[in-house]
Amino acid sequence: MRRQSGYVLLTAAAGVVVILGVLGLCLDLGRMYVAANELQTYSDAASIAACHRLDGTSEGIAAATLAGTQNVNKWSFGSSKVANAAVDFALNSAGPWVTSPVPASGYRFARVRAQSNVRLYFVPIFAGVGTGRAVGASAVAGQGVVNSIGDGAFPFSPDAHVPNPIPVDPTGNFGFIKGGIYTLRWDAVGKGRPDALTTSSGHKVVGCQDDMTTPGFIPGALNNGQRGYLDLEVGGGGGGAAFIRDAILGSVDVDPINVGDLIDNATGNKQTEVDALLERVAQDTNQTTATYYTAKAAGVGLEPPGRTYYAADPPGAPASPPRGNGRRLVVVPVNNPTTDTVLGFAYFFLPPIPCPEGNPQPCCAEYVGPSTHLPGQGGPVVGGGSLGGYRIRLFQ
Repeated sequence: MRRQSGYVLLTAAAGVVVILGVLGLCLDLGRMYVAANELQTYSDAASIAACHRLDGTSEGIAAATLAGTQNVNKWSFGSSKVANAAVDFALNSAGPWVTSPVPASGYRFARVRAQSNVRLYFVPIFAGVGTGRAVGASAVAGQGVVNSIGDGAFPFSPDAHVPNPIPVDPTGNFGFIKGGIYTLRWDAVGKGRPDALTTSSGHKVVGCQDDMTTPGFIPGALNNGQRGYLDLEVGGGGGGAAFIRDAILGSVDVDPINVGDLIDNATGNKQTEVDALLERVAQDTNQTTATYYTAKAAGVGLEPPGRTYYAADPPGAPASPPRGNGRRLVVVPVNNPTTDTVLGFAYFFLPPIPCPEGNPQPCCAEYVGPSTHLPGQGGPVVGGGSLGGYRIRLFQ
């Protein structure tokens, strides 16, 4: 009996050691699992934020890198900032990946890799295991091509300045100059005026500044050269005043618009359009900034010297002039004026008064660039690729 005494105590002690070891292993592995999920959340959010800054310029790459490394998400149960995050970019979701692409045009994908060292408390009792273990995560986000838009489409369609932007304008800007003022709605009462443009059918029309001064540009011909409101009513029919107003304000269901579709311009210069455009501007928290860019670019595919601070600017950017809520930035289908078909989608910026006094008059807007994503998807930014539109999403 004396030889058997203490057996239970020894067995219990050994069992406690094993149980505590397993418990400690579970705690350390659990902390590593939580940390991996936190870093994955960081990488997902940071890669999407980085893609919001990609606009085909070196400045956009710099802004994307900053957004990818300074995301607000934290790790260690939300108590620590992620200090080790790397951002690189690619032309497609499969790579190859580069940190500072030159030139930056066409780079629409961002990869964020985040890593942190998890402190281990129990596992190090096993031989060869250190007191910390590196845990990492990676995510790839990109600007995926959108070939169709529905609700949120602005019911005007500017005429492209080249009939086929891919070979003629490899920058994907439809022949437009960023910062240029182009026509949303043409003035049909300009027939016979010496300063008017001539349509392909020989009619004179009056348009906005950069349509009127571009050599060789001929707008499309429809209804005696007048291109007005784009009919988006489900089933067609032109739409009454109430529908036109709601379409401009983006508060009505509309027919989807696809690349290659034949555009359907409604006839007539309606005062409803002028009033609704002014109402759209009034809905913006910044109604006074005259232009999106500080000056027009020197040519097609080039970047303007700067731009005003608006809704798409990163946190901490100067607040003067006031930053808007994006209501003055609209996504429009751009058409081939020769065939009346949709080529792609672009962002335009509504000036404080889109249509000059008097009716009918041309209604104008400033070209910002190919659209990256539709309104309501996180704020408007210029696309890094060609022709628009794009929607930012996670690819990996």
